[in-house]
Amino acid sequence: MILRVANEQDAEFLLRLRSDPAALQYMPLMKLDLPAIQARITAAAQQVNCQDNAELMMIVEVDGRAIGMVGANQRSPMMQYAEVSYSLLPQYQGQGLASRALGIWVTQLFAAGYRRLGATISALNRPSLALAERIGFVREGVLRAHFVIGGQAQDQVIYGLLASEWLQAQKGSQNVPD
Repeated sequence: MILRVANEQDAEFLLRLRSDPAALQYMPLMKLDLPAIQARITAAAQQVNCQDNAELMMIVEVDGRAIGMVGANQRSPMMQYAEVSYSLLPQYQGQGLASRALGIWVTQLFAAGYRRLGATISALNRPSLALAERIGFVREGVLRAHFVIGGQAQDQVIYGLLASEWLQAQKGSQNVPD
């Protein structure tokens, strides 16, 4: 598995990922056309660092095939914070691939200098909630009736993960003494 920066050739794939009916039931995604997604890709950051506030869009590839994306938005160099996003095509879900991709992504973001990451997840999206918790994100609260999705107000669960927590968890998983 690799994560690579999205480029204009990924625009159709990202549109397909964004239009997945399963994803749309949990995420308030604006409808975008091909030129709009291409413009968003062009405006995105081209490298992972903590000094930029442009959106990061990375394609998740397995055996040369794009299967999903991870991203970071609401990036703040001053606060050393970013909010992560992730999505896989339905046929690749439930195989541990999202856990691997998000683990790689979190590692890259913390290595770039972020001290805190966040995630906002629909309270109805049980697989995504479980993934965030498996990775080590801590549930910090609920924004009640926060997003309107499919005409219905949905609660959003707020998660956070500190670099210090991630480092400690990685040490523990490798049985490395302090």
